Amino acid sequence: MRHQIVSVSFLFFLLFFFVCKETKNPADIAPEVSKLPAFGGEWILEWENKTHSINIQPNENKVLWNGAGDLSLELDSVGIRLRPSDEETIKGYFLYSDLKPKSWIGTWENRVVRLIRKGSKE
Repeated sequence: MRHQIVSVSFLFFLLFFFVCKETKNPADIAPEVSKLPAFGGEWILEWENKTHSINIQPNENKVLWNGAGDLSLELDSVGIRLRPSDEETIKGYFLYSDLKPKSWIGTWENRVVRLIRKGSKE
């Protein structure tokens, strides 16, 4: 009887182990940069009564904030995340679907903002 209890417990453990295995969420998998809309380049962000320059470099997963490279670029299946290199919190998030030729609407520190592509008059 004891042997049966141990065997059944072991089978339940194995079943639980295989069922609860963590799988990757498809939303976390970034598509290839070449298949995404052209979002790289220099953008202007008006934030807290100041104008900031954001230079997105998708091939290097880097973002230059006012000329300094202190933001990292993270891609997922629906948008990009901008995060300070030394922090876990996300500074900005922009959806690929909101990208227009001259502007891009997204969030920056929990506020809705608009990036304007440098050189465009809008």
